[in-house]
Amino acid sequence: MLYNVAEAKQRVCVIGAGMSGLAAIKLLRDYPHDFEPIAFDKNADVGGMWIYTNSTDVDEHGIPIISSLYRELRVNLPKELMAYPDYQDFIGQEDRSYVSHEMVLEYLRNYTEHFNLRENIKFETFVEKVIPISDNNNWQTTKQQNWSIMSRNLDTNETDETICDAVMICNGHFFKPHIPKIPGIESFSGRILHSHTYRHPEEFKDKIVVLLGASASGMDIGIQISSYAKTVYLSHRHDKYKLDFPKNLIQVRGIVAANGSELTLQDGSKITVDVFMFCTGYLYEFAFLDESSNLFFEKRKHVRPLYKDFINVEHLSMALIGLPDFYVKGVYYYSQIKFFRNLLLGKIKLPSYEIMMEESKRPPPKTPRGNENLTHDPEWDYCADLAKQGRFEPLPALYEKSMELYHYIFRNFADFRKFDLKLLENGKPIFVRRQKE
Repeated sequence: MLYNVAEAKQRVCVIGAGMSGLAAIKLLRDYPHDFEPIAFDKNADVGGMWIYTNSTDVDEHGIPIISSLYRELRVNLPKELMAYPDYQDFIGQEDRSYVSHEMVLEYLRNYTEHFNLRENIKFETFVEKVIPISDNNNWQTTKQQNWSIMSRNLDTNETDETICDAVMICNGHFFKPHIPKIPGIESFSGRILHSHTYRHPEEFKDKIVVLLGASASGMDIGIQISSYAKTVYLSHRHDKYKLDFPKNLIQVRGIVAANGSELTLQDGSKITVDVFMFCTGYLYEFAFLDESSNLFFEKRKHVRPLYKDFINVEHLSMALIGLPDFYVKGVYYYSQIKFFRNLLLGKIKLPSYEIMMEESKRPPPKTPRGNENLTHDPEWDYCADLAKQGRFEPLPALYEKSMELYHYIFRNFADFRKFDLKLLENGKPIFVRRQKE
């Protein structure tokens, strides 16, 4: 069945003007006779989580800081894959593939200016409530004025209501720390923090630090602070990574209990530390969603019911962009947005409600974080599937080969940032080790 839409231009609300939000505005603006995008962002500029701040608590308006950037962060994804498919100027910003967070923000600002996206964004505007207001309860159809967006101007404190036909939630999900329960942790006598509030490695000079979690941020932060700390323990449940870590960075098993500064590990051994840092990821939070949106949160990493892991099955005119736990984000953001755009245009035939509900119960796709090498790339498969059903051009095959190479490099080298992604004359991608930093 096709998704029925009104013939008039559709107003689409975009929440957030970070990487996914800017892509949403741009791809909607590609169809000026069909869509009128209007975006809201609490910041004074574009960039979302890529706006660095030393603050770790709240901003000048009393709103929690969303940025989890630390001062020395360089991306763990080659900029050649991070750039949007239709805007590759990122590549010319710096010779190296793994650039600083400042370079990413510059790229997003350039992208905004290049496509003239600012005129569609209400800055310093905080979205407080998103409510479906249609009196049409048939999930197959929609009509004009389907959503009420309640927002507050952070400068004047005035509230406003915007009525729109569809909603794209692009506010990200790397700002509400996930803190797993550890028996006895309340007795820990040292400093406890989450990687969300980590900013500077020199804070840990001469300390014994344990990092719980060895995904990208855990390994990266561990390597950084090992230059200052006396000892860094990298605690995780995976098999030990066969990587050339600094000598004072020691891999240990997961933590099962705390007794003061002494921690008990899964293998029964104990370590004594001064600092405990959770590198355990983030929880989803969409505080502005009214309960009538009919979404619920299962455990910490599942939002239900979502078709293709981003479209609200109960309200097909709502999309949550960027939830799958993938590395190559800019590319799959584009794929999700194009699918949703074609859905609003009535170009896509969806399965039945029952089939979509059943599919939404499956575990969401993600890129494996362990030592295993991939036999296929789940990110490529996901984007290819969206393109096929969504009736838009798939990504060039070059992306698939580049993704495969990237995942291999990322899993097999502690110094993967010393490699740059290059294209040979025949168009084949290859990683080349840098001659000098």
